[in-house]
Amino acid sequence: MAELEKFKAQAKLEEQNQIVVRQVFEAIDAQDYARLRDLLAPGIVIHYSGPQEDLTYDAAAQFIGAFYKAFPDYSHAVEDVFAKGNRVAIRILQKATQKGELEGVPFTGNKIEYYQITIMEVQDGKVQKWWIVEDNLGMYQQLGMELKPKVPMK
Repeated sequence: MAELEKFKAQAKLEEQNQIVVRQVFEAIDAQDYARLRDLLAPGIVIHYSGPQEDLTYDAAAQFIGAFYKAFPDYSHAVEDVFAKGNRVAIRILQKATQKGELEGVPFTGNKIEYYQITIMEVQDGKVQKWWIVEDNLGMYQQLGMELKPKVPMK
């Protein structure tokens, strides 16, 4: 009986953690930075794919703001969510239409669709750690960018 109660408690915790993670993306899509800050633990570091440094909340909020300026209709469609203990993995289809310049990429008007896989660690209703991997190459190719070698191949 005690084992059953432990199992139920774990399932409830995992369900609550999934809700927190979904709320993070709802806050991002609403550009509700106050709500986003409430969902993230103080001092959170966001580990983002690519060669750049990890992001703090403030740097992430600036990045998100610039992204929504270029893609005002940007949205996250949750396709899969898995939880185990305090960690939640989520697969998201991201969609948008470019309406402005992004990181030197001029306005194209192109529609983009690409995936993100995120893992968040949730403790006491707040995201403590966040890892993001997304198809940035696919996104930039949809905006018309090409990947070429720096030096021509011999």
